[in-house]
Amino acid sequence: MKFSESWLRSFVDPVCSGSEFSHLLTMAGLEVEEEEAVAPAFDKVLVAQVLAVEKHPDADRLNVCRVDIGSGETLQIVCGAPNAAAGIKVPCALPGAELPGGFTIKVARVRGVASAGMLCSAKELGIAEDAAGLLLLSSDAPVGEDIRHHLDLDDRLLTLKLTPNRADCLSLEGVAREVAALTGTLARFTPVDAVEVSIATARAIVLDAPEACPRYCGRVITGVDAAAPTPTWMSRRLERSGIRPISAVVDITNYVMLELGQPLHAFDNSRLHGAIHARMALAGEKITLLNEQTLELQDDVLLIADEQRPLAMGGVMGGEESGISLATSELFLESAFFAPTAIAGRARRYSFVSDASHRFERGVDFGGTRRALERATRLVLDICGGQAGPVSEALATLPERHEVRLRPARVAKVLGVALDGEQISALFFASRAAISQASRRLHRHPAELPLRHRDRGRPDRRAGAPARL
Repeated sequence: MKFSESWLRSFVDPVCSGSEFSHLLTMAGLEVEEEEAVAPAFDKVLVAQVLAVEKHPDADRLNVCRVDIGSGETLQIVCGAPNAAAGIKVPCALPGAELPGGFTIKVARVRGVASAGMLCSAKELGIAEDAAGLLLLSSDAPVGEDIRHHLDLDDRLLTLKLTPNRADCLSLEGVAREVAALTGTLARFTPVDAVEVSIATARAIVLDAPEACPRYCGRVITGVDAAAPTPTWMSRRLERSGIRPISAVVDITNYVMLELGQPLHAFDNSRLHGAIHARMALAGEKITLLNEQTLELQDDVLLIADEQRPLAMGGVMGGEESGISLATSELFLESAFFAPTAIAGRARRYSFVSDASHRFERGVDFGGTRRALERATRLVLDICGGQAGPVSEALATLPERHEVRLRPARVAKVLGVALDGEQISALFFASRAAISQASRRLHRHPAELPLRHRDRGRPDRRAGAPARL
């Protein structure tokens, strides 16, 4: 699990330094396998706007740029980047700046023309291995702002080496819950409300393999601009989590997976026929996946299909024929719970892995299925526009959630720390309070309700009995 420290700290921000933070996670069993800076050290690089560009009088491949750095003065800088143009905003290294590799910027004359700085590419700032031109910044970037602050380049990247039993930490919210419990710091989770339904369009869902897929939620969203650009803040968080941004809709599903731990998938609704089925494959049935791999399936592989053909390898990867493109205007957005035993080993059998299968085979919280769908829907509407239909849901028997019982005396004996029942309950539930609060507005299966609601009507236990969490 890879993520940026600043993203995690947007959920929970304990008072500890970077090294202390990593040590805290490692000592809690969430081993920080790798930590690295987002960018190497450099200084005196600001957000600048190119005001005008003229050809260099003595060099065909050079331009003379007039640049605003927000100080009230205009700099003249000679630049050879092919994408230099009036109006763009780019990083500008001032004279005296120390760039990665020991390169110092000085006032100089380039082919006889004075140059007071350098317009920079991502490679020159040490944040990319290659670059075809200047690093283009967003149009709303504040001119004169330090580029390290603007791009959050003092951030750190953490990679956790998680054991298979810690699937709960395959999300930012999961890690944040752990940090909140470890430090007693209040965690701030993403508020998720049910999206207003504005169209009646829906698809029926049929669970033909309820043991493998006991819960499936989906909804149609129309009028979507799939070519809309992914917001910079989202692209940055994805890239720093090791995921390459692809398109707005795909990026949203990946973002919610990282944020909440629930994998999702988006189908092109115009390519679907009839009801959506969660069924087992027929022996020898074939599907071409989004990775362009064509598989001949065995009958223990779970499929998501419509009335005519397979659409996706359930819990693993979508199919190419039903995938979205930049021309897609209607989505069918899927959020489902797949039993770990139905997913485990299926991707490896066909010599590949996916982020979705990695999570589903370790166990995803079925209590968050609908919440993730609502979160993704809200992001689609905000970024790509459109109108949302009602949530279609098929529900079978979900796994049981057993009570966790322990004796405070046993806790003290094992940990060497005396905690009473109230303190133990607080450690388990305090960091979940924000999620529970937001989730109450969404429909939930009885198995998902907090135990205190399911246990109403039971007589109080005698003093000194095991705490029920």
